[in-house]
Amino acid sequence: MLDGLPIRWLDSYGWLVLSGSADPHSEIRALALSRCNASGAVAYISLAQDYGDALMDDLTELGAPSGYLVDLQDEDNNEIHERLSGAGMIVIEAGDDIHRLKRLMTQTVVHAMKGALRDGALVLFEGSAATLAGSYYLDPSGEVASALKIVEDVYVAVDVNSFLETESAQLVFQKRPDAVGVAIDRGSALVLGPDQHIETWGDKQITFSLGDPSRQAES
Repeated sequence: MLDGLPIRWLDSYGWLVLSGSADPHSEIRALALSRCNASGAVAYISLAQDYGDALMDDLTELGAPSGYLVDLQDEDNNEIHERLSGAGMIVIEAGDDIHRLKRLMTQTVVHAMKGALRDGALVLFEGSAATLAGSYYLDPSGEVASALKIVEDVYVAVDVNSFLETESAQLVFQKRPDAVGVAIDRGSALVLGPDQHIETWGDKQITFSLGDPSRQAES
């Protein structure tokens, strides 16, 4: 069902994992660790209230290599770039403020992340952070705005199993009728790898929509 999907993403040796919100019973984080470049450290980007403590603790228990939290508000862009571009795995969680995360995802951050992917790193966008990996998201005023465009012409919705459940997807399709919608439910992940390889992990509750939310295909 995944063959021939009209989605494109950054050409690299790395793996891009778009996941629904963390589920304690899910295998997604463990699978991500098994796929990442073990020779590199894990870089964490977190706007959660605990500053990523729970995320880092869980991945450490799963056997993650050494890691560090990257402060996107650091005024030293060179430091941010070095810490991200040299990582073997990057994990991103937005907390409760996806718009703040988008503001902090500067050109430096995106360039470093893409460089890490090209070198073979795994980048895990978890929960609402996954909405930024596509081309479109809704800004604070509810307008369709540009996301990070790591996956082209795509709108990503998380923690839903149908685009009919979310008004935001319908707003995006009204403004961008050629967009491809990807709905990723909690406990599921869409995995995009080298040579346009596509996998689904976890519960595999992922739905694709070609512009019209009433025309859907499940993975």
